[in-house]
Amino acid sequence: MDKTNKTSRSPRQVEILTAAVKVFFQFGYRKTSMEDVAVEAELSRQTLYLQFRNKEKLFGAALEYMTEQILVSIKNVADSQTTSVETKLLGIFEVFCGDSHGVSSQINIAELASFARSQENNIVLNLETDVLEIIANTLTQAGIAHQWELHDIGSQELARHLIDTSAGIRLTTKNHHDYKQRMALAIKIIVTGASSLKN
Repeated sequence: MDKTNKTSRSPRQVEILTAAVKVFFQFGYRKTSMEDVAVEAELSRQTLYLQFRNKEKLFGAALEYMTEQILVSIKNVADSQTTSVETKLLGIFEVFCGDSHGVSSQINIAELASFARSQENNIVLNLETDVLEIIANTLTQAGIAHQWELHDIGSQELARHLIDTSAGIRLTTKNHHDYKQRMALAIKIIVTGASSLKN
């Protein structure tokens, strides 16, 4: 039986899901075993199977848990009143695209993303939709979207453009520092470009 529910997870389930996220990022979906997760979570394989009947169910629950954590962090960044819009947007992308474990390879990330997208519950699609909306709202609240809308480019289009740009930069950079620098430039182009559109 799969005993996870996003509104009522026990501390033990959170420990298991945290360990599972780390192991899936480290080894990828195919190479991760239930034994690997049990070792990382410091519990027996039998105890793990009492919580999750197979690796697919564990992955689905870990993916749901991880996306919830990402969304909470992104909302916290977006709600910050003390940072510039450029800093806020960069913070959103650092959370959305960051590899906080520092152990996953591009191959593991690509494999995990592919497997996650194949899941029936659309967890990844829902996260992307929520993040798109948060970015669009951030651009609107800062007054940036309005300037672009005068030229028939809406906030959703700007947000989609930044997400697509981020994905491309992520694939072509070798480290987080380079990603951050190039993403900061992409954001600056959108923000300062809005200023130059004023009549």
